[in-house]
Amino acid sequence: MLSDYVTAIAWSPLGNLLAVGTGTGEVQVLKNFLDVPLCQPTGRSVDALAFSPDGKWLATGGQEGNITLWQMDGDIPKIVDTLECGSTWIDRLDWNPTCNHLAFNRGKSVQIWDADRIETVAMLAGVSNPQDIRWSPDGKYLAISFKNNIYIWGVHNWNAPLYQWELTSPVSRIAWSPDALYLACAIYDHTIGVLEWSKAKDLQHEPIVENDLPIIMSGFPGKIRQLAWSDLPPTANVPPMLAASTRELVIMWMPMPEEWENWVLDLHSANVLDVAFQPNSIVLASLSEDGWIILSKAALEATQVLEGPEEGFSCLAWHPTGQHLAAGGQQGELFVWSTCAAI
Repeated sequence: MLSDYVTAIAWSPLGNLLAVGTGTGEVQVLKNFLDVPLCQPTGRSVDALAFSPDGKWLATGGQEGNITLWQMDGDIPKIVDTLECGSTWIDRLDWNPTCNHLAFNRGKSVQIWDADRIETVAMLAGVSNPQDIRWSPDGKYLAISFKNNIYIWGVHNWNAPLYQWELTSPVSRIAWSPDALYLACAIYDHTIGVLEWSKAKDLQHEPIVENDLPIIMSGFPGKIRQLAWSDLPPTANVPPMLAASTRELVIMWMPMPEEWENWVLDLHSANVLDVAFQPNSIVLASLSEDGWIILSKAALEATQVLEGPEEGFSCLAWHPTGQHLAAGGQQGELFVWSTCAAI
């Protein structure tokens, strides 16, 4: 039990190591499911945390306006660096999946920090207070949503964006498909945009041909809280599925030869706050304020319901192996389940 609302959780790519942050600034890791406190409550929230791709570093950020880097490859985690970001509220950070470069919002820019060399890689100006920051799964591109635009930089040229995607309303979240072929975004006007990056990356700045324009999916009843792509191996020969949570629903989309198909999971009775696919599987976990996590196969049929706190859940995360599922609660609860082949 932690001190307050669980704001963020993340698994290390190595071993059974889970990091948790709360609304009062508490940071804790579970190492082989034993509690290891890293930071006591400060009264200021931790809103983002993530492990580097090699598991060496844990980055945390939040209301204090600092990025704290913990070295995790020793017997005892220790703070190695603190990056001061002024009065900026750090609510977005993301590691490049191929190296230890950390991207995060810093005032009127986005900074990219090399944790191993302890130096700045780039400062991207003109994107103050971005809504989201995400590296592509191949580590070659960085997407940043800012006001009504998504800018995409290539790692070989930080002087100017490689591509600009202009939208009619601001974007709350962005998500790359695991194969880096698609980039999806949740838009404040209750729509979703999907850019076919495999085509767009060869264009200059903005699409000019209608067939190259992103797809806009409409008809959502409310705010789109979370996006998640299915993560299947290439040998599965199945197109990626996109899950979007809105109100008490999970709406699924899948690209087909002629158009995108969609269907709905409507088993929750309260707002669905988080969704995530089990790695290398079509099993989807959807978490809601009603204290339920529903496990379903591609949101077609429920296979299991995990009951939690009456006050409701807040966030979830699958272990990289898919063998464990962790979820945080709105009163500081933390749950970890082990999976089995029958799911």
